Amino acid sequence: MSSTDSEIQGSPRRVLLVLSCLWIVLYVVKVIYRLYLHPLAKFPGPKLAAGTFLYEGYYDVVKRGKYVHRIEEMHSQYGPIIRINPQELHVYDPTFFDSVYSSSGKWAKPPYIVRSMDPGFSAFGTLDHDHHRLRRGALNRFFSKQKVNALQHVVQDLANKLCEKLESYCNTGTPIDFEGAFGDFTLDAIAEYTIDSKLGLVDREGFTSDLRKTFRGLGEFGHLVKALPWLMTAKLLPGIESFIRVNVVKVLLDWDDTCLSIANHLLRTNPDETKEHPTVLREIIADPDLGPSEKTPKRLMFEAKTILNAGTGTVSWTLTTALWYLTTNTDILARLRAEILTVMPDPRQPVQFQELEQLPYFTAVLKESLRLGFGATMRSARAAPDRVLQYKDWTIPQNTPVSLSISHMHHNPDVFPDPLRFDPERWLGDMEERHRLERFFVPFSRGTRNCLGSNLAWAELYIMISQCVLRMDLEPFQTTLEHIEMYSDMIVSEPKRWKEGPRFLVKNVVAY
Repeated sequence: MSSTDSEIQGSPRRVLLVLSCLWIVLYVVKVIYRLYLHPLAKFPGPKLAAGTFLYEGYYDVVKRGKYVHRIEEMHSQYGPIIRINPQELHVYDPTFFDSVYSSSGKWAKPPYIVRSMDPGFSAFGTLDHDHHRLRRGALNRFFSKQKVNALQHVVQDLANKLCEKLESYCNTGTPIDFEGAFGDFTLDAIAEYTIDSKLGLVDREGFTSDLRKTFRGLGEFGHLVKALPWLMTAKLLPGIESFIRVNVVKVLLDWDDTCLSIANHLLRTNPDETKEHPTVLREIIADPDLGPSEKTPKRLMFEAKTILNAGTGTVSWTLTTALWYLTTNTDILARLRAEILTVMPDPRQPVQFQELEQLPYFTAVLKESLRLGFGATMRSARAAPDRVLQYKDWTIPQNTPVSLSISHMHHNPDVFPDPLRFDPERWLGDMEERHRLERFFVPFSRGTRNCLGSNLAWAELYIMISQCVLRMDLEPFQTTLEHIEMYSDMIVSEPKRWKEGPRFLVKNVVAY
């Protein structure tokens, strides 16, 4: 072989070596800039966290959703405001929550928060404040309390179907995965509400335990993409699916196909033929404030998919949390049953949820369930694009992502004494104390980007729990606090023994 041939064969290796060295040099320069020249360089925190997203990635990917706990440890060491990654500040001070999650002023969302789930087509994934306001305005009207009240028969019918199905398991000795059962209920409800599609999960035999893996998998994939953003463009490559250990990519693609097909169908449908059957997608299509670019099949698909994802795992986990605490605190359960019976003497003749939400003890039980179940646990940073923020002596530069964690708020012993205890009584104090607790109770976040479906979530909680506790006697089956208490942040709360799931036996069907 000639020397020329050897040189040609060696060229690709040299190019690869040169490019690798160049990448390393550029990365080192970037880290040095982040540590010493970046506008956030003055803020306290570990140098590794300030220099690279891989520090956060280690705790959330390798150690599986543990960065939320590491952040709390960092606050103990460095103080109430710290830098937790190259771009973001985190504050551990409940009194500052309303300054960040505010309804006044402009608030943008940093791209690394949402890039694993949405490339910017849905309201959730919209980064710019004004664009988000346009998209969110079309959705707010449909998720208003008035709309939810008018369509609550959908939730009532599904809750009744699920309870009838659960009652069929009475005295069979078969443990039921209630997170899966409630996941079927919430997904059926939000699908009919959003895309006018009757999925029929509640009508099927058995329960969809795979939903738990799917939603935990979404969190797993989200953490991975935040640490390695290039994976977002490569997520469909062979091997990525097995790397994240769940079948989440296939599920995401199935959702895409389903929602895209429905969007195309609705766009071809004469709106005059569907006026009597309002759904979220139809509202968007009919909204005169939205231009053609806001009504493309792809955008409608992402909007629908995001709402379906957000409205399923969070509510089903809160319902499961409530059920466990009620079945392990029989005095609380007895008091709750007695109160609900005052307005609903026959659980098979359900009342409007507006009557249920007037019950003070029932409301206190649900607030404790939301406080300890959290809803969504993922950090959702906000950035003020046109002004600096001030936290005590610290001036936060314009357009800097800032976050507070819901789990830190709800577990703060200065706000909620004995925070891990399920105690509905804490919500029944005098008016001043109730207002104090409400200020720091944020399961649906706050501000211009708060949870879109909070009114629907409340309706589902009141309706489903009222029917469950009146119609059945339930008993936990090989289920402990390790199946309930938050151990990891996987978008929703993940307990230590999440794979098994909280299971219950139906011991008795109550006759009235």
